[in-house]
Amino acid sequence: MAGNVFLAVAGNIGSGKTTLTRRLEERLSLRALYEDTADNPYLEDFYEEMPRWAMALQLRFLAGRVKQTKRLLEDGASVIQDRTCYEDAEIFAANLAGRGDMDSRDWETYSLIAEQLFEGLPAPDLLVYLRRAPSSCQTLIARRGRAYEASIPMDYLVDLGERYDAWFDAYDRGPKMRVKAEEHDFLHDDADLGALVGRIIGALPQRTLPFAM
Repeated sequence: MAGNVFLAVAGNIGSGKTTLTRRLEERLSLRALYEDTADNPYLEDFYEEMPRWAMALQLRFLAGRVKQTKRLLEDGASVIQDRTCYEDAEIFAANLAGRGDMDSRDWETYSLIAEQLFEGLPAPDLLVYLRRAPSSCQTLIARRGRAYEASIPMDYLVDLGERYDAWFDAYDRGPKMRVKAEEHDFLHDDADLGALVGRIIGALPQRTLPFAM
């Protein structure tokens, strides 16, 4: 029996996940949850001084994303999410702690809060990991021209990329799919997008599908 879909797109900064999310939103008629960077008042400060603003930035992202996710899912909507709540805690915040940009006290406090926020949060019916090489991510970041992203260091993207690969390999909350971003043109090639859409539909649990195969 068809039901509501919870589809999520994961990926590094500049991987193309927002573009893919937008195209899947159009093709599958899902409500999209986009990462709202404009709503985080710490973002520009963070890229200028990561240790000073790391915890505040990550808590703001986490709390906002969990609230948004729970609200739409409780409304019974079929949803596609641009980055999951889990990535906030298990990749971005963990990476800052690993780099020394979030000290051990802040990391412990953040982890306690994240654990509470995740209680009762349903996992996606399918996690799509859009994997892109850090150098390619950097190229796309420069192309979109956001001023606050100009100072993102390459080693930061490399660290995130390594964590993403390890995180995806260990992910066991539900079905998952790896997509090599460099091999697809989601924006300009409809045939390429159509093939990926078919692959995603085929990987979703059949009980969740509200649209035709």
